[in-house]
Amino acid sequence: MAGRKLRLFVSGGPDIVDAVVSRSEGGAKLVRGIRELASSSFPDAEVETLYERTGGFADLRVALETGDSRILDEQPQVVVLSIGSDVLELDGMGTSIEDGVRRIEADLVAVIDLIKEKVGAHVLVANASTLDPIQSTFNYHDIDDEPVSLRAHRLDLMLVGVSHTEGISVIDVDRKIAELGGVTGVLAALDYSEAGCRIIAEEIVRVIEDYGFFDDRPLLVQVGASAGAS
Repeated sequence: MAGRKLRLFVSGGPDIVDAVVSRSEGGAKLVRGIRELASSSFPDAEVETLYERTGGFADLRVALETGDSRILDEQPQVVVLSIGSDVLELDGMGTSIEDGVRRIEADLVAVIDLIKEKVGAHVLVANASTLDPIQSTFNYHDIDDEPVSLRAHRLDLMLVGVSHTEGISVIDVDRKIAELGGVTGVLAALDYSEAGCRIIAEEIVRVIEDYGFFDDRPLLVQVGASAGAS
C-alpha cells in the first residue's frame, strides 16, 4: 500500500529545528533529518519538512493571531514545537518564576488551540533536557537567578499538564538525552550534539508513526481532557 504524504512544520529555536531539519535543508547538525529518516524506514511515505526559527510561545501566539505565521500558509498535518526558547526566557520575564510559568502555559495552550482551529494539524511539543554540563548547583534555596536546569524542570512539568488537558504529544527530549548518556547528547544547555539531535529526530518519527501517518489506517485523534469540560 502507498504511504501518506506528510507535510511537517517545525517552529522554534535551534534546539528543535536542528533536531528535525537536515543540513541540506538548512539545519545545522544532522546529515539525515526527519525526511530522510522517515524515507529510510518507510519507503512509501513522502515527507516534506518545513520550518521557521522563532522565539517563545508568546511570539508564535501573536503570529498566529495576526496571520503572520508560515504555519497558516503551509497548512501542515503535523506541527512540532519546543519549550526550549521559553526555558531561556523564563528568568527575564519581569515577574515571579511561578507567574512566568503560568504565562508561558497560557500562551502554549492558545497556540495549540489556534493551530488546531486554523490548520487542523496534530501538535507535538518537545520538552527540554535538564542537563547543563557547566551547572554545579546543588542547593537551590533562595537562589536569585534560577539555573537553566531548574527552569527546564519547571516547564517540563507544566508541559505534562498541558499534554493531559489538550491531548498533544510530548517529545520527551529529557528522557532521550538521558538514555543517550547525558553529556554525549548535550554540548551546552539546550544545545544538543549531532547524536542528541539524531535521537530526538528518531523519537519524533516514532511518535508520528504511532499516529498512523506512515500507513493507510485511520489517524489517531488528539483529544485532551479539556474537550470534555462543560
